Amino acid sequence: MTYGEVVKRAQKIRKEPYDNGKIFYKPCEVWLKGDQINLWTYWQGYQLKDIDENHVDILLVGQDWGNPDADSNKETLEYIKQIQTGNTAVRYNEEASTTDKNLKELFKVFDENINISQQNPGMRLFFTNYSLGYRSEKQTGGMTKTLMLKDKEFFDLLVVAVRPKIIICLGKLTYEVASGQIAKDFSKKLQRGEPFRN
Repeated sequence: MTYGEVVKRAQKIRKEPYDNGKIFYKPCEVWLKGDQINLWTYWQGYQLKDIDENHVDILLVGQDWGNPDADSNKETLEYIKQIQTGNTAVRYNEEASTTDKNLKELFKVFDENINISQQNPGMRLFFTNYSLGYRSEKQTGGMTKTLMLKDKEFFDLLVVAVRPKIIICLGKLTYEVASGQIAKDFSKKLQRGEPFRN
């Protein structure tokens, strides 16, 4: 499957709401009107028009995007809508979350000149969340492995389509569902500077 075919398949199936009793996902109209696997991809990845031929250096995988209706996401959604219309002067609002702010510094570990705030950051980067759902209530919390694995098919298809050299998972649960490995002593190892590798 091409990347575009993966996106269309995901959008077709994720038009319906689903939940685990704690987290409720509903369709996100902004996402459904776009041509990317996830709203986060409008930060890094959407600009790679040759993705099927040249693939990506790094696939960054988060857990889920949050609630599109939250006040803190309204500005970001407006930027995404403009990007979807072809406005190349507009950039994703990377100041919207603590994670996004921290990533700007963390990516400099690859090279001081890597700037993920730029449309061309200095590497072929692709950002997505493992879970393609968009929350209808609270922004965070309540995630389970069972709920995340509802999107395993789409994640696996995405990996095959974009063929990343490196996959970076943010968080224990994301690492476990993406790799299929259990991460024992997760916090202790990270405190010692020992990331999990697979």
